[in-house]
Amino acid sequence: MNNILLLAAAVLGFLSFFEPCTIATHTLFAVRTSQNTARKRWLILGQLILSRAFLLVVIFSLAAIIGLAELSSHMAELILGLIGFVYLITRKIYLPVPHIELYRLFPQHEELPQGLKLGLTLPACTLPLVLIVGILSALTQQPAIAILAGLLFAVMFTLPTLWDSTHGLSAEHRVFLAKVASLSPYITALLLWGSALLIWQTGV
Repeated sequence: MNNILLLAAAVLGFLSFFEPCTIATHTLFAVRTSQNTARKRWLILGQLILSRAFLLVVIFSLAAIIGLAELSSHMAELILGLIGFVYLITRKIYLPVPHIELYRLFPQHEELPQGLKLGLTLPACTLPLVLIVGILSALTQQPAIAILAGLLFAVMFTLPTLWDSTHGLSAEHRVFLAKVASLSPYITALLLWGSALLIWQTGV
């Protein structure tokens, strides 16, 4: 279960960047950040990765501490299948699911640096992915592993933004990101359904 948790955190964290409601804001953030001096750029990126890691570590470690009764294979199949279906539905029908902007809990939150705001925000289309890793963390009931999962998810989620902020975005790269954003929900849905099928075949 520990290996499954860490693998899911890495894969789903990386996919989170390429979801349609995420990629636009992060690309714009990267463009703005790349225009700063190297010192200020890394300060902003540091704020992003540290705040995001803090948020996800807290979520997953709390899930591990609270724990979860043993999830049946049928229930796991149902959850994964439904989330995959939701991803496909969002390609045709807009679902008014808001972003979770936890930075708004802080006083004078509008004055916070942009890196902190982005790091403390969970975009709507990433919520199912965070939920899956949270459930896996609860099943392990091992806070130390959940902390690693939070760090791994945060790093993989932020990695493309770090690359774009330091290397810039060419016209070809923008076209590539647009294509990936249009395909990522289908990839995510297939991945979730494949996982459900694997659980069904193995009975784990």
